[in-house]
Amino acid sequence: MNVTELINRGLFGEPAFLLGMVAFIGLILIRADFHAVISGTVKTMVGYILLQVGATAAGASLSNLTLMIQEGFRVIGIIPHNEAITALVQVNYGQEVAIMMLIGMTGHLLIARFTPIKYIFLSGHHILFMSSVIASVLVASVLNTTLNYLIGGLILALTLSLAPAISQPFVKQVVGHQNFAIAHFNSVGYVLAGFIARFFKPPKGPLQLPASLRKIEPLMHDHILMISFFSFNLFFVSSLFVGPEAVSNLFSGRNFFVFSIIQAMWFSAGMYVILTGVRMMLAEIVPAFKGIAERWIPNATIALDAPVLFTYAPYAAIFGFIISFTAGLVSMFVMSAMQFTVIIPGVIPHFFAGGAAGVIAYKIGGGRGLVVSSIFHGILITVLPLFLLGFMSELGFMRTTFGDSDLNIIGILLGWLLQ
Repeated sequence: MNVTELINRGLFGEPAFLLGMVAFIGLILIRADFHAVISGTVKTMVGYILLQVGATAAGASLSNLTLMIQEGFRVIGIIPHNEAITALVQVNYGQEVAIMMLIGMTGHLLIARFTPIKYIFLSGHHILFMSSVIASVLVASVLNTTLNYLIGGLILALTLSLAPAISQPFVKQVVGHQNFAIAHFNSVGYVLAGFIARFFKPPKGPLQLPASLRKIEPLMHDHILMISFFSFNLFFVSSLFVGPEAVSNLFSGRNFFVFSIIQAMWFSAGMYVILTGVRMMLAEIVPAFKGIAERWIPNATIALDAPVLFTYAPYAAIFGFIISFTAGLVSMFVMSAMQFTVIIPGVIPHFFAGGAAGVIAYKIGGGRGLVVSSIFHGILITVLPLFLLGFMSELGFMRTTFGDSDLNIIGILLGWLLQ
């Protein structure tokens, strides 16, 4: 197995394995008994797999929503989708990405060991995303190959260390402790959401319905029921907008009402599995990681993927997604009217990034903070990809690009500096 395969398809290509190894080593270092070591390792991996399974289920229904939007608005443009554009970069620059990842991860661990910035970034797919952004911009430069590797690895190391640190003050306000940070390259979006939310009053209690709907307030305590209700309305309204006949043509003759129900159930099932997986993973990985931190990187904080925030305010996550996505749709129409390249808002980036930003905004600024912050967040992650496109010209014609704020900002800044 060559270096590229070892990095991309091995350790970093399997984040569940990476997290399992962290739990295994940590539990051994704290001298847990044999049963606890095996149980903690397996449950950490299963928890992350559940998160992936839930994300896949929710993502499948959201992909169908994207098709409906394209059909309904008759818009042709570029859709931000991290996985799709990363696959394209891998085909063209797989070796460059792998070597930058190796250098970057090594530098990241050295930063955590010898500097005050003590965060360990454990979201493997986002490491791959950022490496792909850096590689796709650097290869268009006139620098030699070795210099590209070194610069790319250094930039990756700095982003892996700084991204969790930037958003941590707001994340700490949400979770109430320093046990973990967020390893998701949308830290600028989270900081924006948290900063704007500070201008509003924090919530006095759980997210409440308007007075006119208080009769169904007891239902608010059933997370899955309410998520199903809101997601059904999202699909149902979209189906009405597109038209029952168009929905039938797009999805193999299915009735639009039944289709809306089934897609809502898929999305809700995905959310349930995500929340279950996150709880299981955190219960095992956080205590185990302390063993590693105490031995090798004292006072280090583990950084995990954004869905870990969903459990702190599930409704705020759903509202954050919907408002962020709606703001993205408005931005799309503005781009079209101004005859710019049209960025069609990616449902999946808005779901994960917008959902996490919504949790942060609600916990800091209540309902009003959630609404206003999510609007600005949606505009941010829809407009930023427009400025990155020109710096990835070596990839040729693309129908997709990167979706999260940090990925775009690093690519734009790097491209501007190279020019």
